[in-house]
Amino acid sequence: MVPFALLSGCQHVGKSPAGTSIQPYVNWPATVVAEREFPAEEVIIDERRNPSKLWLMSSPENGVAQALEFFSGERVAAVQVDPIESNFPAERLDYTFAYSFTTPDGIRYASVPGVPYTVGNDRPAVYGGWKDRKGGGHEVVLGDSLFERKTVIGPHGIPKEVDTPIDVRLLFGGKSICETTAYVARTQAPLQGEAEPGFVPITKIIADYNSQKECWDTLPTLAVDLRDNTILIAIGDKVIRLSSKDLSPIGPMGSVRIIDVRE
Repeated sequence: MVPFALLSGCQHVGKSPAGTSIQPYVNWPATVVAEREFPAEEVIIDERRNPSKLWLMSSPENGVAQALEFFSGERVAAVQVDPIESNFPAERLDYTFAYSFTTPDGIRYASVPGVPYTVGNDRPAVYGGWKDRKGGGHEVVLGDSLFERKTVIGPHGIPKEVDTPIDVRLLFGGKSICETTAYVARTQAPLQGEAEPGFVPITKIIADYNSQKECWDTLPTLAVDLRDNTILIAIGDKVIRLSSKDLSPIGPMGSVRIIDVRE
């Protein structure tokens, strides 16, 4: 049992693409694929296929990236990166590239330029959610940090609260985390709407081991609400699909660790 406080700041809804490029009932393949090893930097969702396809994109090098279809494992080695056209909306020109590529069978895929899937570490935000059949549900929040809150005596005998990062090495067999403090994923009652009956918030550390740094990555870098009560999260060099209900994997999981955090 780990005592904790979440250093939250102001809650806000992150600029995920859920309300723009992803429709509410995407027809994903009926599989239990829960984990892929891939350095994802961008996502392309193709709803024209039946079932739909979910392409992961790597960071481009000299204008060329790699692509991996999450469900089937299909890979495309040469993904051309095209610059955003000058007539793209000015408020989104801070994003430099849009991805497009053609598979060996002649099908072309293209991303929505500038859609910010990236998880920020400045303050927590809502990146997914879960709903029951009656419309009740909860939200999935990423970007919180794990601290222990203590009261100490300051100058002139005045007490004050301080936040100290919790040492989570015991949770990882003595190994360190790569960040100053562990980042967590958690659920919360919706800011708008009703929570499902009996809702109890949960908090979990989701981590991937970084063999080069010899530490555990706990900060997600990318998240996509798949709008089917699951969420896709990139962390370290893994991309995982979790149930938005309880942040558990929807199928067999390999090296990624998911640890419950309780008060």
